[in-house]
Amino acid sequence: MRKNKSSYGKTNWAGTLWAGVLLVSAEGMFFPLYAADTGSSLSVNETQQQADITVTGQVLDEAGMGIPGANVSVKGKTGLGTITDMDGNFSLKVPGNSILTVSFMGYTTQERKAVAGQAMRFNLVPDSKALDEVVVVGYGTQRRSTVTGAIADVKTDRLKDITAPSVSNMLQGKVAGVVVTPSSGRPGDGVSIRVRGTGSISGSTEPLWVIDGVIGEGSAELNPNDIESISILKDGSATALYGSRGANGVVQVTTKRAKLGTAQFNASAKWSVSQLTKGNLEMMNGAEYYDYLVTAYTNAGNLDDQYWLQPYLRDRNFDWWDYATQNALTQNYNINYTYGNNKIRAYISGDYYTEEGTIKGYDYDRFTLRSNTEYMVNDRLTLKANIAASYKETFNQEYSLAHTSYTPWDTPWDSQGNLKDGSQGLPATAEEAVSANPDDYWYSDGGTNFAYDRHLNWGKSRSNGLDVNLGFTYKIFDFLTFESNNKIGFSNNYSSTYTDPKSRSGVGTNGSYNDANSNSRSVYTNQLLRFMKTFGDKHEVSAYLFYEYEEYRYWDLSATAYTIAQGAEIISAGADDPAASGTKYENKNAAYLFNGNYTYDGKYMLQAMVRRDGSSRFGSNKRWGTFWSVGGGWNIHKEAFMENVPWINELRARISYGINGNQPVESYDYLTKASITTQYDNQIALMTNYLGNPDLEWEETGNLDVGLDIRLFDRLNITLDGYVKKTKNLLYLRHLSAVSGFNRQTSNNGKLENKGFEITVTPEIIKTKDLYWDVSFNLGYNHNEITYKPDGDDLSFQAIAVGYPYLNYYMREWAGVDTMTGKGLWFKVDKATGEKTVTSNYNEATPVLLDAVPIPDINGAVATNLTWKGLSLNANFTFAAGAKIYNSMRAGALDRDCSRPSQVPMKLQDGWSRWEKPGDIATHPQLIANSSADNSNTSTRYLENGDYFKLKSLSLSYSLPSKWLKPLKINSAAINLTGENLFTITKYSGQDPEVLFSSSYNGSASSFGYPTVRRFTIGVNVNF
Repeated sequence: MRKNKSSYGKTNWAGTLWAGVLLVSAEGMFFPLYAADTGSSLSVNETQQQADITVTGQVLDEAGMGIPGANVSVKGKTGLGTITDMDGNFSLKVPGNSILTVSFMGYTTQERKAVAGQAMRFNLVPDSKALDEVVVVGYGTQRRSTVTGAIADVKTDRLKDITAPSVSNMLQGKVAGVVVTPSSGRPGDGVSIRVRGTGSISGSTEPLWVIDGVIGEGSAELNPNDIESISILKDGSATALYGSRGANGVVQVTTKRAKLGTAQFNASAKWSVSQLTKGNLEMMNGAEYYDYLVTAYTNAGNLDDQYWLQPYLRDRNFDWWDYATQNALTQNYNINYTYGNNKIRAYISGDYYTEEGTIKGYDYDRFTLRSNTEYMVNDRLTLKANIAASYKETFNQEYSLAHTSYTPWDTPWDSQGNLKDGSQGLPATAEEAVSANPDDYWYSDGGTNFAYDRHLNWGKSRSNGLDVNLGFTYKIFDFLTFESNNKIGFSNNYSSTYTDPKSRSGVGTNGSYNDANSNSRSVYTNQLLRFMKTFGDKHEVSAYLFYEYEEYRYWDLSATAYTIAQGAEIISAGADDPAASGTKYENKNAAYLFNGNYTYDGKYMLQAMVRRDGSSRFGSNKRWGTFWSVGGGWNIHKEAFMENVPWINELRARISYGINGNQPVESYDYLTKASITTQYDNQIALMTNYLGNPDLEWEETGNLDVGLDIRLFDRLNITLDGYVKKTKNLLYLRHLSAVSGFNRQTSNNGKLENKGFEITVTPEIIKTKDLYWDVSFNLGYNHNEITYKPDGDDLSFQAIAVGYPYLNYYMREWAGVDTMTGKGLWFKVDKATGEKTVTSNYNEATPVLLDAVPIPDINGAVATNLTWKGLSLNANFTFAAGAKIYNSMRAGALDRDCSRPSQVPMKLQDGWSRWEKPGDIATHPQLIANSSADNSNTSTRYLENGDYFKLKSLSLSYSLPSKWLKPLKINSAAINLTGENLFTITKYSGQDPEVLFSSSYNGSASSFGYPTVRRFTIGVNVNF
């Protein structure tokens, strides 16, 4: 791929018109803001003297990729020329026997005789000049040198280091200021993405996805192998283009397209083995657990009563973790075909992905198909058809890893080899305990063996999705183009859950069977009029005006039958009346937008936008909102005073400010809601406690961004951004007095602020013909704060309080262990004086706001790429700092000082110690079996540092020499080896601090969640 190596010097700007898109010439080389079919600008007087011919072709870079915006002109014919489209294609009518000159900034110029009737191909060779990269911005494309907003572009080659069915997973660590947090390591599970912090407390906090210009993630699942590039819009100037949905950032995805003159197959395959990692968590073995209980019961004074605690238990060490997990296999097969000529260009792909869960009992299978087709009717009209389809199945007999905390004394089977159900209990007498086989008893907490239910119960799901996108572009004039995009999407999800009557979990209901079905339909249309023109040598103007409409409908149905026959898989098989439920809702959005861009002399850029949005999620009083943005840029390196500073290849300053909107998550929060699912005296009873709010209005986020883009010594790229995001009219759930007849209402009030900075530094350390080495470092810092809350602070476990970050922890402070008594201590605060003292009475301790949150305020990554001939080595490290994780599994089970003896504890971490005698300075209180002390109650005792540094991926790739492949008629072939999540450096005592086991970022991380997996992959890619 082309790299940004800017080195401009003086620029002689000229302009032309092409496909209704503004074209700008730098030193005689043209650049498009939007890709379309090429038109000609002919000097008629000079061409009538001889017969004209039509020449078509493609301009490629050193990697064989099409170069957009390359200048194609006729030598010696001023004003006769065109530029290439987004795929490097061109078409031009020229006089016979003409010599074509092809040039592009950063590449050497080529000249060749024009040939009609066949596609000409120009392979340009890089020189020391810079490349002006084209990026996707909003509803079109733009030269990076004219961008005024904060936009990060991620190419497809940077996404290949992770094996996952989800595109979101692949974005981890790729962009400064974008935090990607996986919800779990289960196959197919999603992630949470935050762009420059959390911008709402009740509204949506996820970024908007836009795929090939269409808003929304799509009904069909997106296959990572179909992606060409991803642009992440972060500031107000860029995201305000999407008005009502841009407040949390925008992720723009461009899928692959065919190129002119191509006809090739590409096939790839990956095979992976995954392992579940324990992190720092380690459970006690049989001997350690035995000694632990002996000490605890001795301190409690009742060891003699524990007749079942026999010495032979010390030697029993069944590994429940090993029994519940596995080395899981992943396979991914992809094949695609691209074809392009003067009339039609098509990309067709098929993909199969299958993955086993590293926790036994889970299987994930997915098929995806995609077809992207363009048909050039003539030099003005192009038809487009994009079709995507997916089908997914899961089978689930998985159980929580919490069951791996069973005692090492238990086994899944009894002495006869039968599965135990967990009801066996302890030996009844001391004599029985001495002589009996311990395999026939159950020592673990809860009285249930998950292995018994696992082979009886199951869950299945099937999902399919289809997206059909039809559109066209029509060049009305050379400077005016009309574009239409229209999509309809369908999805259907079906799931069934079976609980066997003989299972322990099915005892209370005599078994159950559930069927659930959901359907959705989405409709989207975008009609856009695009104007682009140059005036004189120095002025370029681009603008577009459009209308956008979207609607979404959803409905589901669920029914459960009880007291079923064993093996029954239909609702009518239940003897008890089945319970049924259902949901239906819809929402609609519409918008009008005007956006304009002006560039003077290639040095000074101005962008302005205004957008009017309407949403059915608001009442008629406040349904429409107006959003806007302005942005400016200055290419300082093009100024005359920079001519004597040759080591500064690029220096661009950016500033922007924009207002975005945000909607409620629910569709009908503005209405008074009444439940009709309750009955009274066999009649429908209307029950309500929610009061509607017809004046509910948009959240508004103002985003100020100041940035610098720098390139030094033709080797070092630096991007710096500082920002302030202020959100007002926060959507929140307001609590009402019960005397009103209602107890809650969604309202607008409150203010939230995010501010921070981002830095990306990429030095190209070695650049030779055979050896290339670069290193990339990115870091984002974000500080979040509630600045106003109308109803006072919400002081709960995670508080919403003025002057503190959103989801700030609120709890009692742990003061350690009394050195003389071994009791736990907490702090209490005198309200009058603020003086802190300690107390051993938990109820006397004072809850406080801690200024601690579960979201890191620093996130970043370090990546390096080393290429030598056909070998390539890539490594990616990610890190985070500033988060605090409340380890609720320590508090609930693993570190409770034997207050519940049947729960096996974790081993003490390095630096931890247990109080045993007066004078001991310890982190943990004295062990006392069945103690009624409050040591495990909620406090900062279990609040841990969530900082980590992780080797996210390490890959080695080898491209086979062409001389080996030519006899096989293979264009290219590569083999790669990849390792993911190879190690993590952290002080967190659980498994994985990267995974916050909650979609709401509440940080109450269970040690027995589903951490990300360690994966080893071998892949093969062949092009022929």
